[in-house]
Amino acid sequence: MASQLVFITGATGHVGFAVLVATLNAGYRVRASVRRQEQIDEIKTHPSIKSFGGNLDFVVVPDITVFGAFDACLHGVTYVEHVASPLPRPTEDPENDIVIIAVRGTTSILNSALKVESIRRVVITSSAVAVMSNGDSENVYTANSRVRPLPSAPCGDHSSAYRASKVLALDATDRFLAERRPHFSIVNVMPGYVVGANELVNDASKIGSGSNGVVIGVVMGQKASVARPCTVVDVQDRWMSKGSKSFLLDSDRVSFDDAIDIVKTYFPEAVKGGTLPLGDSIPAVHLHLDVSDSIRTSGPLKNYEAQVKSLVAHYLALKSQSSGKTN
Repeated sequence: MASQLVFITGATGHVGFAVLVATLNAGYRVRASVRRQEQIDEIKTHPSIKSFGGNLDFVVVPDITVFGAFDACLHGVTYVEHVASPLPRPTEDPENDIVIIAVRGTTSILNSALKVESIRRVVITSSAVAVMSNGDSENVYTANSRVRPLPSAPCGDHSSAYRASKVLALDATDRFLAERRPHFSIVNVMPGYVVGANELVNDASKIGSGSNGVVIGVVMGQKASVARPCTVVDVQDRWMSKGSKSFLLDSDRVSFDDAIDIVKTYFPEAVKGGTLPLGDSIPAVHLHLDVSDSIRTSGPLKNYEAQVKSLVAHYLALKSQSSGKTN
């Protein structure tokens, strides 16, 4: 295994960093791409990474949408973990800032991988929204489900653009498979909301970035009026696929508001003291995701309780550190 090299994109993000740490812990060598040189020092000096310095190197890829951007990065690589993709953040141009980057980033790395004979598998971090048609709670969704008709521009606000980006990136992957018939397998990993401690966050005020914002919103008493599909998965689960089939990730049938009882059970002092105010809710839409392939491949997923505990414990630790610095 030590001779096998894994190439990872998006290592400076919540999921990407978890993939990086898990891959190094599994004994692989890793080459990670970043957009800026200064991001390398941030990763190399992280406590979870320091001991793996000899098995980790970096390349700077400023723009993943450029055709051939990864051509010089993949020499000697056996597996590719493509995690880099825009999050649903507010922007004045969601089409260019979210949709185009997601689709072209995916096709760019697939076309570069086609030129490297040593590559056996490309794992793409997609999303459950890539296969969900308008969040219909009556359907049973599988990794083979597809959204039709395909979304078209203009895609609307940043949230709509994010959903469109995942649908269109998956469609581009399907077309690549059919037209180019690559020598490697392609696995699409399709999680719902990814929850759990983000090791790159060292400021309590930023703990709710990304998918973690849903759980922190409940814990901190923020009310949402719009219901959201309640599919959740632990950040530590199943990103490095061992098989050659795509699969959905959804840990268990829960409601976002279940975080309230979990917090009361495991962090009663923080609730009593007002650090975790609780009090409001986020409506949930329950969807039927078939995760049987995921369970057959890697076993049961971590449950919502473990996800909430991990995230809230990290938040309280950061709050405590911040308090200690100001005293």
